[in-house]
Amino acid sequence: MNMQKLLESLTGLPQVSRRSAEAYNSRKGLLAESVNLAMAARQDLARLIGSKTNIELMQNNHQNHVQFITTVLHLNAFRLLASVIPWIYLTYHQHGFSFEYFPVALAAWKQAVINEIPKELAQEIVPVYDWMLSQHDTAVSELSNLPVTNDAELPESAATFLNSILEKDLPGAVNLALQSTRSEDGLRRFYNTTMQPAMYEVGARWSRGEISVADEHMATAVAQSVVANLQAKTAATAGKRGKAIITAATNEQHDLGARMAAHVFETDGWEVIYLGANMPISDLTHLARRVKPRFIGISVAMPYNLHHVKRIEEAFKNDVELKQIKIIVSGIVFRLFPEAATCLDGINVITNLDEAITMTRRWAVG
Repeated sequence: MNMQKLLESLTGLPQVSRRSAEAYNSRKGLLAESVNLAMAARQDLARLIGSKTNIELMQNNHQNHVQFITTVLHLNAFRLLASVIPWIYLTYHQHGFSFEYFPVALAAWKQAVINEIPKELAQEIVPVYDWMLSQHDTAVSELSNLPVTNDAELPESAATFLNSILEKDLPGAVNLALQSTRSEDGLRRFYNTTMQPAMYEVGARWSRGEISVADEHMATAVAQSVVANLQAKTAATAGKRGKAIITAATNEQHDLGARMAAHVFETDGWEVIYLGANMPISDLTHLARRVKPRFIGISVAMPYNLHHVKRIEEAFKNDVELKQIKIIVSGIVFRLFPEAATCLDGINVITNLDEAITMTRRWAVG
């Protein structure tokens, strides 16, 4: 299997020091702009990216790349890198990019590292780019092994909900949610088996080039409104289990999963402090000292935000006041890339809301 070849090829790739990772991180804007300029100067750019209309998408990819490699270098997460590369190839190829674009762009990244980062630090990073360049053909050949979802695999309720949010049918989506949450365990079941699979499919359709970013954002906004409607109609308990903080990771803009989790924990007896998207670590630690939660739940969707989760865990572990606070983390990144969980040793990674409820009840007051 080609993925196994990719993973085996990692043998001998040297570990990257924290100093080199920080050097890369501190220059990530400069590196991305350097690559943007190098690619823009190419006469064959339109052929490489499918169309000049894809320039913005290419530049967004460069921003994502520099953030993801920052995570890879900080965590020495080379197995995660191997797992993610074929998915990136497939996603952008389905948006019109030629496979030839990737080695051209990677060569530009390598040159930017050589030009912008001190030599003694760059020499730790360049082998990572050399490895990606050497494994280009293997990554392309792995694409046929990537899992593909389709509407037929969705539960009926998820398919109906998906259609509602894509059609911007808020009344229909809310009505389905209300009908599904009448029983005692209905809320968790609705989030686990209806909303979550529907939202995963929204992301998959964007990856396949079937819907636009605007369509994706519109569907997410409708889903956010559904959660708000459910919260308004669901009586929260008195917080008898204790306090909990629920947030998306630092730099994470996708917070729907965190909102669903916050709602479920509220109905399970927790006093929830919900913080939304992109929570700075310093503010999170300050709040945790003040409210002293029993646990913190962190949602992370994008692989390039995993090192922010690790930084949160390290900040709490090394603080006398905070080290007793439990941390749980969940998100689609762990479903798409199982290697992601191995980057977060010491943190409880959960797969669904039922598992989250079972685990956190053990930490409740009394």
